[in-house]
Amino acid sequence: MGFTAKLFANPDFGWSNKVRPPEHRQIELYTKPRILTFDEPPLPEEAPLERIAAVARAAVVFEATLAGLYPTDLPLTSWARAKDLPKTTMVEKVALQLHRVTRILRLIAFHPHGQVEMRNGVICMGGVIGKEVYYFDITSAGLDLIETMVAYWFSARDSVYPQAYVAWVFSEMFFDLGGEIRRYSDEGRTLYQFQRKGPFNRHFRFDCDNPKATFAGDFVEIDIPAPYRDSARYAIDFYAVLHDVLHIIPVEALKDGKIAREKLPEWEARTKKDPMSLPAAFQQKFGRLKPNINQPMT
Repeated sequence: MGFTAKLFANPDFGWSNKVRPPEHRQIELYTKPRILTFDEPPLPEEAPLERIAAVARAAVVFEATLAGLYPTDLPLTSWARAKDLPKTTMVEKVALQLHRVTRILRLIAFHPHGQVEMRNGVICMGGVIGKEVYYFDITSAGLDLIETMVAYWFSARDSVYPQAYVAWVFSEMFFDLGGEIRRYSDEGRTLYQFQRKGPFNRHFRFDCDNPKATFAGDFVEIDIPAPYRDSARYAIDFYAVLHDVLHIIPVEALKDGKIAREKLPEWEARTKKDPMSLPAAFQQKFGRLKPNINQPMT
């Protein structure tokens, strides 16, 4: 069985629970059982079908959504469509590179001439498809990050976080993805890289909804208590209402606890109704009960 057939037959590809393959159970008809022989189990170095299947699913929905967002009547190849995607903002630029990554994985995994194997802990994918030679070698952690990036792209399109915040998270994910890719080649040969804006902890964030922010000349200063001034250890997002507008300002955007007033519009929350109100789902982030006076803490 070729890799593509194996991938599609695997339950981890994402078949719905409505699929009902035959159920097999052992039955003993005789008192003397017959001992069957079995092939040796596959080596641990076999490519992880469930991880590739997950990214293949993400690739299909990602490409389909991009095609809907940016339709065209021209008979473009998938590579021409990729080049035709917008690339003005940082999010758009990274999304274009992510599209190239998901596209090459889908092309190789779904094509009869695609080859996928594990070598020294690296998932090595390649194949001659049409007139192109494709190579894509990546770690298992890299596959997880691709799926995470696609999921984050979907959620961030309608999130309350400022576009500058999304761009920082997204570009940091792509920077880390580059470290997990060992070899890459499509029609554009190599993936583009972008200059990092600066350190940003994309893995974990602290949310502060009551920062003490004061205007001082051309700057806004946020009072950060001494134990929490190490931004590498305490990656804090400050939810600050300034000029009756909610802002979400990551600590990495501050310099010595300050941010220029002219930079504030970049960090305005993308609220839907009230410029000072968060979506209802955020209540779980900041939920707190008012203490009852003279009552025991039980």
